[in-house]
Amino acid sequence: MKMNRILAIAEKDFKEFMRNMMLLTMPLLPIILAAMYSNMPFDEMEGGREFIAIILMGMALGAVLTSAMMTMLAEENEKHTLRGLINSPATMIDILVGKSLVVTVMMILSVIISLINIKVNIFTDYKMVLGFIGLYLFFLFLGIGVGLIVRSVSETSLYLLPILFVFAMSPMFRIFLGIESSFLKVMKYLPLSQYMELAENGGWMPVIIIFIWSLLAFLVMALLFRKVRTD
Repeated sequence: MKMNRILAIAEKDFKEFMRNMMLLTMPLLPIILAAMYSNMPFDEMEGGREFIAIILMGMALGAVLTSAMMTMLAEENEKHTLRGLINSPATMIDILVGKSLVVTVMMILSVIISLINIKVNIFTDYKMVLGFIGLYLFFLFLGIGVGLIVRSVSETSLYLLPILFVFAMSPMFRIFLGIESSFLKVMKYLPLSQYMELAENGGWMPVIIIFIWSLLAFLVMALLFRKVRTD
C-alpha cells in the first residue's frame, strides 16, 4: 500500500466530488431528515429515538457512501479511464482506500450531524461500534461492486433505489408489514435490520451476521474487480 498513490487518487476524487452537484447534495439528505425528525415526541415512543437514528444511519450509508462510490466509478467508466486505473501500478487496496477516503469523510460527517440533530448516541458499547464498522464495509463494497459493472452515471439510479429500499431502509418494513409477516422474517437478516436487533437486544450474533454480509460483498466486489482487470 503506497500512501502517495492513495492520496493522489483521493485528491482527484475530491475535485470530482466538489464539481458534482448530486454528490454534494447527497450528504444533506440524512441531515435534513434528522432536522425534520427532531421535533417528534420521542419521549412518548419507546426506543423511538434509537430507531430513527439507525434509519438515518442507513440513509447516510446508502445515499452517501454507496451512491457516491457507484457514481464516481461510473464516471470513470464513462470516460473510459476505469480500466486504466485498475491496470495501473496501484494495487486493489490502494485504489479502494483512495476512492473511499473522500466519501467516507462525507458519510461520517453526515452521520454525526444527524445524530446531534436528534440528540442521541447509539454507539453505547464496543459491539455497536463493531456493528457500524461492519455496516460501513458492507455498503462500501456494495457501492464499489455496482460501480464496477455500471456503464454510465445515469445507470446508477436503476441500482440506487433498490439498494436504498432493501438495505438502507429494511427496519422500516416491520412498521408497515407487522411483526408476524413471513417477508419480514427474511428481511430481519439484512445488515441494517441486524444492527437494529443489536441495538435492542445486544449479543454477538447480529455482529457476526453483519460481518458475514460484509465478507460476501467483499468477495463479489473482488471478483468483479478481477474481471474488469482481466477483460
